[in-house]
Amino acid sequence: MVIEYPEPAAILRALPLPVGVIDRDGRVIRANPIFSSVPDDLLSSPDVAAFLAHVREEGAASATLCVGPDCFAVKGRVVPGPGGHVVVALVPDRDTGQGGCRLAVLVGIMRAATAPTSLQETLAAVVEKTVALLDFDAGAVYFVEKGGASAARRADAGLYRLYFPDAIAVGGDGDDWSSIFSDGRARYGEVYLGVAHAEGELGVYSHAVVPVSLPSGQVIGALAIANSSFHSFSPLEKETLEAIGREVGGIIHKAALADDLAAARTEADLYLDVLTHDINNANSVAMGYLEMLREEVAGEEAVFAGKCLSGIRQSCGIIDRVQVLRACQQEPTLRAVPLDPVIRSAIDGFPGASVTYAGTGAAVRADDLLPRIFENLIGNSLKHGGAEVGIAIDVSAENGGVDVRVSDTGPGIPPEARKKVFERFFRYTRSRPGQGLGLYIVGTLVQRYGGEIRVEDRVEGRPGEGAAFCFTLRSG
Repeated sequence: MVIEYPEPAAILRALPLPVGVIDRDGRVIRANPIFSSVPDDLLSSPDVAAFLAHVREEGAASATLCVGPDCFAVKGRVVPGPGGHVVVALVPDRDTGQGGCRLAVLVGIMRAATAPTSLQETLAAVVEKTVALLDFDAGAVYFVEKGGASAARRADAGLYRLYFPDAIAVGGDGDDWSSIFSDGRARYGEVYLGVAHAEGELGVYSHAVVPVSLPSGQVIGALAIANSSFHSFSPLEKETLEAIGREVGGIIHKAALADDLAAARTEADLYLDVLTHDINNANSVAMGYLEMLREEVAGEEAVFAGKCLSGIRQSCGIIDRVQVLRACQQEPTLRAVPLDPVIRSAIDGFPGASVTYAGTGAAVRADDLLPRIFENLIGNSLKHGGAEVGIAIDVSAENGGVDVRVSDTGPGIPPEARKKVFERFFRYTRSRPGQGLGLYIVGTLVQRYGGEIRVEDRVEGRPGEGAAFCFTLRSG
């Protein structure tokens, strides 16, 4: 059996059970070292393929599979996110109950770590799952505050007040926390509670305090769990708890990077808003003066004024496209949009253009950016085909989708360029002005609406007689 280890999560490595992640093709793409002991005959069994299909359908499932005298309780859960991957654990039949429970808890921790929730919700879920892992009474996670003198409780579960304070001193000597922050060493033990106990009670509780560290090894906090009953931590339990501490550190690291990225985007958006606002104002003033100048001058001076005006309008177009691209980065809120008024409005924006369009009653799932598709396609045809180019827009609705074809009688698009025309900044001819953003915006918007777009010959087999842009949108 050949197994790849593409930097598996720390929790996966520390699991005391054979656990692997299997993709849609049945390949093991991630596994812990113990998984290599699983018989090849078991994984290649048709029963395993049927089991994986059942897991993907239900989200989680279990089954008993046997290879010779060895029987395993196979448990699987779908990994959150795209790809259809399944986490699979094989538990010896005699340990099915305990092993299955542990798998469920650990997959819950992994799910919480990857869920698109707030940092606080993620931490609370991880603490709760960690407490459940050992069936303890309470847990809490602490993060070092600015200045480094103390660590504050950020999330908790169970009867945490019975065991843990709201804040702890980071630099204290001789207590349970000192080794965590100074040396990054976990602490396990049993200590007496400072309360009276009924006759027959043990009077001690078990606790574990493990460091929460960044990928660099820097300790930024602590994860603590406690129980009112005696518990002796096994080596595997200690490895698992310490792996969870590292996983929590990874969560914090990712959250910090996400916060930094969000702050950078907010700052960039501010600069772009200021730039577009001020440049548009300056362009509007300049165009107004140039329009008046053209009326007062003649000959060569009027030509120069017209060229200046054209350049400023091109600047306005660039700013407009940038704003559209920014809008495309936002999560779309799609609704049913009647297609006919959108197309007719786009045609009206090019007075004098020869556009053939018969109309349609179809509606598609889109938003306010939909007109940009037709504006850019018509503009692209005019730019490359000239004022005399003929443009045809055809719409047909069938099989739950709406097919659109925008064709022209221009010079066409070379076959070798057709797969690249929707790439950003790509220009299939250098003889025309432009930044190569128009068709990129078209492709981006079609994908935004869940559709696909391609380029064909207007007349099949005759690339020099015009191009046809064909795309499908979801019916509204």
